[in-house]
Amino acid sequence: MRGGGMAEPERALNSPRLPKHGEFYIGLAAGVVAFFASLWIVPPYAFAIGVNVLFAVYLALIGLKFRRLTPEVLRHHADESDLPAWVLLGMVVIAVGVSIFELFRALNGGGSPALEAVAVGLVSVILGWFTIHTMAALHYAFEYYGSAEASPGGKRSHVGGLKFPDGDTPDGIAFLYFSYAIGTSTAVSDVTVTSNNMRKLVMLHSVFSFFFNTLIVAAMVNVTVAVGAG
Repeated sequence: MRGGGMAEPERALNSPRLPKHGEFYIGLAAGVVAFFASLWIVPPYAFAIGVNVLFAVYLALIGLKFRRLTPEVLRHHADESDLPAWVLLGMVVIAVGVSIFELFRALNGGGSPALEAVAVGLVSVILGWFTIHTMAALHYAFEYYGSAEASPGGKRSHVGGLKFPDGDTPDGIAFLYFSYAIGTSTAVSDVTVTSNNMRKLVMLHSVFSFFFNTLIVAAMVNVTVAVGAG
């Protein structure tokens, strides 16, 4: 029966869904509300709390989305514009950078650091790590499945560019695995990169991950020393 095998993908494709990057926009709105609310309650931590709410809401919503990102769904939506992705990722990187700066300032400001400042800063860094690599996973999926015709003039930089083990057709979890492998070890594990343009993306991701992870290790050392000294 023709309708049996395709029923589930068709339902996924035609089901109501958020606009592209809708999860981020909802998280951003929640973060802004949390920021202004925190200004009245705990002003010194307002920015960090707003950032934490943004990251937490985004990760919760996108986590629900990933289980529906089958190869069929990814292929169907890959040609939609992904232009804001780099802007949104840049915003996240800046937010994480400010959080790391505030964490180091709390740890090295003289005297015993406030435990609440350290806790809020650490949560920001950890949630930021997951957010950045989750956004990278979605961008890899977009680049892998999109067609050249999706770009102006049909000159998209690359299509495909990754070879998964056993010739598997990757779903959302496969791209999440690929992105987290780079994020944790700056290596691509058992996935082969097959195009020069995809290698550029992977190289940028790997270099960023190396320095980001170095900062996290340095922060953890500072936390251990500061708490131990306190």
